[in-house]
Amino acid sequence: MRSNYFLIVFLLLSLQGFSQFTSGQNGVVDPANAGFPNPKTQQNGGQQSSNKSGRAALDDSTKQVYGPQTVHYFLESDAVNSDVVQRSIDTSLTLLHRYLYQERDGFLTTNLGNQGTAYRDVFTRAPKVLGTQMGYQAYMPYAFQADQIRYYQTKSPYSDVTYNLGAGGQTNLNFAFARNVDSLWNVGVEIQRLVADKNLTDAAFKSGDLSLTGQWGVLLHTNLTSRNKRYRLLGHVNYFDQGTNDQGGIRLTSGQTSADALKYIDNTALLADSKSQSNDQFLKLHLYHEFIGFKGLQLFQQLDAETRKVKFRDLAFQSNLAAGFYPRTYINYIQAPASDSLYNENQWRSYSHKSGIKGIFRQFTYRAHIKQRYWSAYNPLNQMTMDKLENYAGLWLRQQVGKSIDFQAEGEYLIGSDYLLKASLRSPWFWASYQRTSVSPTLANQWVYNTSFRWENNFKNIEFDQLAGGVELTTKHFYLKPSVTIQRLGSWVYHDTLATPTQAKEAIAVFRTSVALGGNFGRFEWQSQVHANTQTGPDVMRMPSLVANLNLALNVQYKKLLYMQFGLDVIGQSAYYGDTYQPAIQQYHLQNRYELPAFVQVDPYVSLRINRVRLFFKMANVTQGLLTDNYYSAYLYPAMGRGFAFGVKWLLFD
Repeated sequence: MRSNYFLIVFLLLSLQGFSQFTSGQNGVVDPANAGFPNPKTQQNGGQQSSNKSGRAALDDSTKQVYGPQTVHYFLESDAVNSDVVQRSIDTSLTLLHRYLYQERDGFLTTNLGNQGTAYRDVFTRAPKVLGTQMGYQAYMPYAFQADQIRYYQTKSPYSDVTYNLGAGGQTNLNFAFARNVDSLWNVGVEIQRLVADKNLTDAAFKSGDLSLTGQWGVLLHTNLTSRNKRYRLLGHVNYFDQGTNDQGGIRLTSGQTSADALKYIDNTALLADSKSQSNDQFLKLHLYHEFIGFKGLQLFQQLDAETRKVKFRDLAFQSNLAAGFYPRTYINYIQAPASDSLYNENQWRSYSHKSGIKGIFRQFTYRAHIKQRYWSAYNPLNQMTMDKLENYAGLWLRQQVGKSIDFQAEGEYLIGSDYLLKASLRSPWFWASYQRTSVSPTLANQWVYNTSFRWENNFKNIEFDQLAGGVELTTKHFYLKPSVTIQRLGSWVYHDTLATPTQAKEAIAVFRTSVALGGNFGRFEWQSQVHANTQTGPDVMRMPSLVANLNLALNVQYKKLLYMQFGLDVIGQSAYYGDTYQPAIQQYHLQNRYELPAFVQVDPYVSLRINRVRLFFKMANVTQGLLTDNYYSAYLYPAMGRGFAFGVKWLLFD
């Protein structure tokens, strides 16, 4: 009923948008404007009238004034790096059908088979921040990311309405709105709703409650520039609330193997009593402002405040313990909030300010800063608090040679502990980068205290070295981008088969070669990526040896009004002993019971654009039951089976 309601609403919106933008059209479309109506095109009957002030008055009812070319945005990194950037709104059909998060990430991330479930990287990435982090990151990728928040400049009210619905009730509703109060001040809001249904049977499922995940995200943002262009302010408020009815994967019956379970669609959940729930909620406030006294000497400051609460409860702890889902119990030593329950809660608060100077001398840019960060964590189960004040210093340098060569170097030091050193060089033909990081283990690795999991560790810093480089060969109709990534991880912290954190004594080395290949020929376009991965050292970091994806598309135009793209997505991955997931501590951990089989998934689709309305329809995992029964995205968590998906994206500029 919920999905049908959203479907009806968005079909009405789409029909309204279609009638609004097609009535009165003379069929003239500017290809450079990505198929959207040309604002310079005079509609039939359009005219200009004059008033006493001498200004030409536009008749908005007969002439379209605003469109993608009148809306631009920038990221905070552009302002911090003193880059003057006007990013344009994407109006193309290319990869519009990739609406799931792992699809947007190029299939280099995965979850538990359903949207909104615990998220993780397929390949380990270099750390981006220093200092102690909370470590409960399974749901954070679904929240609005600070480094991706768009700060707009609009000449008219701008709206972006997106609705996607896929198999398993995977629903994504996103609404974004921005407008300029005046030419110097813009305000906006973005709201996101993600839900998904269960694909395993449990007690609630049998009674008609299909809800698996539900997430809300709300973002308020603003940017302001002074009239003399010497002062700029960016700020946002970011709220996130996630809830999951954890199922624990498939409960294997007597004599049933993990491979056998992939043949069925009515498997019983391991946490069959429907009494396990996770919740992750945060509120973040962020402010960046800068004063440009001189081009070579500018002042800037960042202020952040965050409050977060992570909770898990299983009211059927004893029965699930007996089934082997939990490794142990401390029930005799810890008084849980309710009888027969496992409860885990962590409350987190952090405050930080970063202040510094920056400037530009011709093609040389610099930035230096000092930073203070205070964090505290509280566990109500044993009423224990941990906190720390951290002091940082950092430097960032950039040298451009002409318009094509860019060299950057940066360093940051957490006094007495962590550090980061990074350098990169980019040209039109090749790029190279090196990063060395020493970073503190997370709080989840160091300190956990609940009914089934308890530890207080004093792990050493994790050492991370990464050297990467690649070549970029591009012509009018073809591109080839091979690259190599070499990583060395010392004192790596992983969670063993019992989900207990352990620090590796030997270093792990990773060697990965990647190739991005694509192009276009007439109406055809294609793009592909292949990643081949090998590693040495202790077998405590599980990654597939091969990940590949291919997109083929045929573009068709009908009477300069309807644009269609018929395509095929092909995704493949080699077999490996992929991790499983422990929701009580929100961590993926090792398993040696079953090698997740290799798979190939094929998704045919068609995308449409009718002026400013874009739609897609696709059949996901169409090869299920043909090439293989199905596959696991994590141990005992089957991937979503074959199902129909569609989406609508509607842009409004007035």
